[in-house]
Amino acid sequence: MVRSSSGLPHSLDKLFADQPETIQLPNGLTVTFQQVPAQPVVSVQAWIKTGSIHEDQHLGSGMSHFLEHMLFKGTRKRKPGEIAAEVQRFGGQINAYTAFDRTVYYIDGPSEALGQTLELLADLTLNAALPLEELEKEREVILREIDMTLDDPDRLVSRALFSTAYKVHPFRYPVIGHKELFERVNREVLLDYYKSRYQPENMVLSIAGHFDREELLREIDQTFGAASRHVVKPVSVQQEPNQLAFRETRLFGDYNTARGLLAFKLPSMRHPDSPALDIMTTIIGSGHSGRLRQRLREELQLVYGISATTWNPGLPGLLWINYHCSAEKAKAAEQAILDTCHAFANNGFTEDELEKALRFASVSEIHTRQTASGLASRLGLVTAIVGDPNYPLKYFQRIHELTASDLSEVAGRYFKEDSLTVSSLLPESCKIVARESKLSSETNPFQEKMLANGARLIWQKDDRLPRTWMRFAALGGALYEEPKTRGSTSLLSTMLTRDTEFQTAAEVAEALESSGGFMVEASGNNTFSIGIEVMPDAIDQGVRALNDALLHPAFSEDTLAREMEAQVAHIQELQDEVLDFGRLELRKKFYGDHPFATIPYGTEDSIAQIDAACLKNLYKSLMCGSNAVLVISGDFDPDEDLPKLEKLLLRLPDQDFEKKDVPFTGPASTGCHRVKMDREQAVVFEAYPDTGLKPENEVVGSVLDELLSDMSGPLFRAVREEQSLAYYVGASRLLGIQFGTFYLYAGTHPSSVDDVFACFDQELQRIREGDVNEEELQAAITRLKVHNRFSLQSPAGRVNRVALNAIYEKPIMDWLSYEERLNAVTLQDIVDFATTYLSKDKQLRLVVSPN
Repeated sequence: MVRSSSGLPHSLDKLFADQPETIQLPNGLTVTFQQVPAQPVVSVQAWIKTGSIHEDQHLGSGMSHFLEHMLFKGTRKRKPGEIAAEVQRFGGQINAYTAFDRTVYYIDGPSEALGQTLELLADLTLNAALPLEELEKEREVILREIDMTLDDPDRLVSRALFSTAYKVHPFRYPVIGHKELFERVNREVLLDYYKSRYQPENMVLSIAGHFDREELLREIDQTFGAASRHVVKPVSVQQEPNQLAFRETRLFGDYNTARGLLAFKLPSMRHPDSPALDIMTTIIGSGHSGRLRQRLREELQLVYGISATTWNPGLPGLLWINYHCSAEKAKAAEQAILDTCHAFANNGFTEDELEKALRFASVSEIHTRQTASGLASRLGLVTAIVGDPNYPLKYFQRIHELTASDLSEVAGRYFKEDSLTVSSLLPESCKIVARESKLSSETNPFQEKMLANGARLIWQKDDRLPRTWMRFAALGGALYEEPKTRGSTSLLSTMLTRDTEFQTAAEVAEALESSGGFMVEASGNNTFSIGIEVMPDAIDQGVRALNDALLHPAFSEDTLAREMEAQVAHIQELQDEVLDFGRLELRKKFYGDHPFATIPYGTEDSIAQIDAACLKNLYKSLMCGSNAVLVISGDFDPDEDLPKLEKLLLRLPDQDFEKKDVPFTGPASTGCHRVKMDREQAVVFEAYPDTGLKPENEVVGSVLDELLSDMSGPLFRAVREEQSLAYYVGASRLLGIQFGTFYLYAGTHPSSVDDVFACFDQELQRIREGDVNEEELQAAITRLKVHNRFSLQSPAGRVNRVALNAIYEKPIMDWLSYEERLNAVTLQDIVDFATTYLSKDKQLRLVVSPN
């Protein structure tokens, strides 16, 4: 690999050509910022260096998380909800999260609102009022959130891991806190904690996006800089002693499949071994060619999915391996994982694997820098947690000094059974048997060519990042499947990315991933697609992989059996999570005998009916020129690369493609339906017919969806803010091409179901009667405009959007007229939409509640 003077590959020079600038204000606040070429948007993030491990005598109470919620409940100059409402008015997005070692508040918005964004974020973090009446209401909301975590199988097994791996360190407590400790937190305790920790000296302000440096510094000085300096007393965090023996926790419950985590203790990210551990973990646990996946899933067929992650912000950290399998294979899977890990030290790693992992690290860094929000988050992390804004550059210099033998050595040092902790969640039945840069928001337009066989080739050259994105898309899904073999399109898209006539699935993955590329499949209600990302010097490998996937699939019997089992496992996994389970039940009852009654993955029964012959027939019917769209964007040579893609597309059969349409005028049933599930919370749904993707008033539905989903909107206020009935509440849409479903949902306490439905009634009736003010409407429209801007930052997102637009026969760059179409939406349009579609005589309600 050719290196530059920095010691890095030349392909990474673009990423580190511009380094962040960091300053410290007189009041102790650290500010890190970087200008980036993107859309005219900016991300401002306040990183408070306090989290659940800093709660001192109140450890385990979830006080940091409680405070995060309360900061949205008003300041000395703003009432509850006003900050969120102001952000929504200029089209921004505001949110926050709490972790073990930090609490982060962020606003993403248009560049022209930079000053307003800084003022709002400063007021939010430095001038909180913590009103008592709001505290008690928010306590109820968080209690619902705690219930929700207890209903999430993956969170349960993760929570068990941390409480088992850590016996002294505060990492052993969940960030959200234990219910009985959380309930004791009062306003006085919360206010003392706020005053002691939320000080400029204990904060990092991170900004990325399109802005003027001098204007930024001036606005910061007038907002955050106006706060006084106060001494922040250090909090003693008890350190974890060395683990001396194997630990485990086994949980059992009403679940279909097994989940588990195996974790080894690690040093913190500041340790010299940290880069080698990251790269080793990438080799063993990332992508389809990862060592663990190849061994456990492809060879031994013990798991449906497996991955590995390093988590080491503090000392000690963890390297955990996450697996998902059938219950009867859990024990064998765990033993195989341990055997495989122990073999890494003895058998070592190859230089090719090291090179592939370095490519993966580069790809991850590229993805982070695609958006202002991603870069601001990266700057905040390395400044607040690592303590060095230039850490990414140093990190990449260090990992490019590694050798394969370095990785073998760290494997031998850290894969030790006396530092191993295991947690698992199993079915009940198993109890008997684990600086200033050149800024531009302009990109080249997409261009298009219709080929002789009806295929469409669409391209856009955009070489601001050293990466190339390709996406093949075609119509498919339930409308094109036989009733007894629902889910076959999803299975087909998976099989296309596995074995070919020339290579096994492992060889396909290895060929791409060794050069920093990867291939993914996707399937939905109306389409299926294959996406490929590669570095610019590996475009030929990407084109070859796409060619073989589309034209030379092998439909191997062994691979098919394995992927069918994995697809069934995914269906079962959805049935374990109460919100997903409810969506499955809602879909069945709403669509009845219509093909859309089944999710794209099908059902356990329908998957059992699929065989290779079925997939080959579906492949022949869908894979033709007139049903094909191929989009490429990024860093490539149009003169050299487009002819290769054209040649690929022209190999698709030149045959007529019959577009299917199964009309739907539902719902299939109305009234209120109830299903039981052994969980803590209840989930309620209220569904109505909706327009499809192509009709003109689809954008009106989007505005109403946004109005009812927004955290400062009327539905959220009525259900959560005013009555504290639910932790989450919102609206969503399931859209076919000509029809769809519009539904409201909420997670609540079983005793509050009727009250939530009463709120739904109240808000929808208000809309039907036209009781929506212009300010609410314009706020929703503005938010959609800004969301649209953010969605266009990522080349991968643009490629996918263009491909789907082409398939749906919409303007491929529909975003060019999107804001104009939004501006045309009136209050009367909203009323007409609600009256036409959200009619009470077409209402279907569903309640999922505990036994």
